[in-house]
Amino acid sequence: MTNAGTRREAASPYGEWDASLDALMTYRYLGSKPRWIDRTHADNQIRLRPDLRTPAGAVLAAPLAIAMLDTAGINIDRIWILALTQIDVQILDPAIDAGAVSVSGQVIREARSQVFTEARIYDAETRDRAIGFGTANWSVIAPTPEGHVYPEPGDGVEDTAYLPPLWQAYTGRRRPDGLLEIPGLRPEIGTERLHHGPMLVITETAALQAAAAELGTEALVIEHLSLTIVAPGRSGPFVATPVFVGVHSSTAGCRVELRDQGRDNRLVAAAFVRMRAVAETPC
Repeated sequence: MTNAGTRREAASPYGEWDASLDALMTYRYLGSKPRWIDRTHADNQIRLRPDLRTPAGAVLAAPLAIAMLDTAGINIDRIWILALTQIDVQILDPAIDAGAVSVSGQVIREARSQVFTEARIYDAETRDRAIGFGTANWSVIAPTPEGHVYPEPGDGVEDTAYLPPLWQAYTGRRRPDGLLEIPGLRPEIGTERLHHGPMLVITETAALQAAAAELGTEALVIEHLSLTIVAPGRSGPFVATPVFVGVHSSTAGCRVELRDQGRDNRLVAAAFVRMRAVAETPC
């Protein structure tokens, strides 16, 4: 990061998200509700709407990751302007019959140049039922200037049968060649650079579709999602391309690259998703 870049990030308590703060949809669309507990702890809860699930009824990993990151943000954004670099989510229980999940987040280490957070995810009805576990790593850019107030994410969208697929809601579209892309930057997903929410959603969807083609079914359960962010997405279109699909029995693993075609096809992020086919249940 150049000195000029650092100054630009630190000019506002919201860094490069200042211009899109009122419109940014990543957390609002899910109805994420983070709550600050103390300096290193926070919690959250989201409803598991039908659009947050696979055709098998299993919870998608991207919404869990987004809720985890919102939980971390209410602790760390007031202290530092950060760049998210690594996200990992393990799903232990597909939450097919769970109506909501609770997220218990913690800042586990604050170093000079990095911050590390984690979250435990439970059925909102009973903490005896673990749904998953996640971690996130962040690079420190600059201290947060005075005046930061964590934005209220809102109530989310109404839970109806007419909600679009999550990847379409996060501005994704299908290209003529069948790949998924985010056409470009806009206030809902970031005006200076692409927010991590759309990255998670579009890469997970690309992996699901590639795995469904290999396994011959869309009845899939997500077991693991990791996303490494290597560069900011500045232009677009941002194209999600499955570059590896491996299958063993009923399990598939898929690596997806997200590239910025407007910047010489530069790699922005790479995801790996592990999925498992399950028996389809009649409606």
